[in-house]
Amino acid sequence: MNLYEEIKSRYGNIKRTRGFYLYTEKNVRLLDMYLDGGRAILGRKNNKAALIIKQFTDKGLYSFLPTSADYNLQKALNALFPEHTEIGLYTCDREVLELMQEETGKKTYTENLWKPFLPSSESLKSRNCFFVQPPFCTSIKIAVFKKELSLKIPPSSFVSALEKAAIARSFFDLIKFIDMPQKKTTASTEKQYNKAKELCGSFWKIENIYLFPKIKETEYECFFKAALDAHILISPNFNTPSIFPDIKTYSELISFLKFKNKGECQYE
Repeated sequence: MNLYEEIKSRYGNIKRTRGFYLYTEKNVRLLDMYLDGGRAILGRKNNKAALIIKQFTDKGLYSFLPTSADYNLQKALNALFPEHTEIGLYTCDREVLELMQEETGKKTYTENLWKPFLPSSESLKSRNCFFVQPPFCTSIKIAVFKKELSLKIPPSSFVSALEKAAIARSFFDLIKFIDMPQKKTTASTEKQYNKAKELCGSFWKIENIYLFPKIKETEYECFFKAALDAHILISPNFNTPSIFPDIKTYSELISFLKFKNKGECQYE
C-alpha cells in the first residue's frame, strides 16, 4: 500500500500541517493519527525544530561539520537516559543490530526501540543499548549505549549539522513536554475524549496514546482506506501503531468509529 498515492489520489498534495491536522490542495483537513510513524508525536509545528533549522541554514551550517549541535544532542539524550552516556547516529543499522542481538538476544529494530510515552518500552532502559525514536521526522537511527560498551560501539554515520541540531531541539521539546503539567479539559471535551477512547478500544489495543490494531492484518488495508475516506489518516502499516490525538474535538473520529462498528468495508 502506497501512502503517498492513497492520499494524493483522494485529496492532492499536502499544503501545510498544524498540530494533528494535514491540509490538502483540495481544501480537505485530515486528522493525522499516523504522525510519521510517531516521529511527530508532539504534533506538527508544536516544537522549535523548524526555528533551529532556519537558524542553522541562515548561518550556512547545513553540511557535515562539527558544531554546537553535537553537544546539544548529547546533552538532550543524556538528560533522558542518564545511564546511557554514549550515543550513535546511523544511516544503516546492521552493525548496531548485531551488537544489540549479542547483548539482548533481540534482533529487530522494533524490538530494540524506545518510544516516548510508551510504557512497555521503558523496560529497555535496563539494557546496555537500544534505539531511541526521536520526536522528529528523520531517517537517521539513534542509539544509546552504556559506557561499558564504548569499545564495541560502531562508528556513527556522517549526519549534517542541521539535522543533528533539529533532532536535538526535538528532544529538548520532548523533555519540556514530559515535565509540563497536564492541561485541564472542559466537561464536554472530556466526555468526547472518553467516548473516542472507548470506541477506539473496539479496533485497537490502547497503550497510553499508542493504538495497536486488534483487527486481523488481512482486514487492515480496508480499515485504513475507510478511515482515509473519512478524512482520518491512521498508520498505513499494520505493525506501526497509530497515535491517539490530543485535539479539541473528537466528533470526526467518533462518527467514523461508530459507522465502522455497523458497516461493511466497501474495499473488500
